[in-house]
Amino acid sequence: MGGVAYVPTRVMGEADLTEPHTDAQLRVLASGRAGVDRRFRLAGLLLGNAADAEDATQDAMLRAWRCAASLRDPSRVDAWFDGILVNVCRDRMRRRKVVRFIALADGATGQAGDPFAAVLDRDEVARAMRDLDADQRIVVVLHYWGGVTLEGIAARLGWPLGTVKSRLHHALRRMKVALDAPAAEAEASR
Repeated sequence: MGGVAYVPTRVMGEADLTEPHTDAQLRVLASGRAGVDRRFRLAGLLLGNAADAEDATQDAMLRAWRCAASLRDPSRVDAWFDGILVNVCRDRMRRRKVVRFIALADGATGQAGDPFAAVLDRDEVARAMRDLDADQRIVVVLHYWGGVTLEGIAARLGWPLGTVKSRLHHALRRMKVALDAPAAEAEASR
């Protein structure tokens, strides 16, 4: 999925762009522009489709712009920005209802052309991730797809390290059950 790029359909409001810019806002803007594709991919993995990922990325950029004064350490702008994005994604995951679709025919997908939906539909691990709660999914995606250490996740999200480890442990156990279920069903049908 390295070729997935973010193409915004909305921009910040004029009021946001015409007000005086602080140094913190300029750092946030530079970080946002430089890392937008990576953040879009992260949001896509968390949310499962390109439309939600695009909205979440835009919302996170706007929230970061408005909260730029809360950035205490300019050298950690990327981690701070990622924390905002993850929180936006978590809010979206908690708000939406889970809708399960049944494929009508082999090869039929719900959203043709959506790179995240295509990967999540065909990948067993991603299917197992759908059953995780928002916080468990965030930890799995950041650690295994984002390459963030457990300590880094704790720092980005403001969680104790033990909480991150616990959520990862429970997520992996839950995913193992989901991944083992089809194999057990196939074995039983023989």
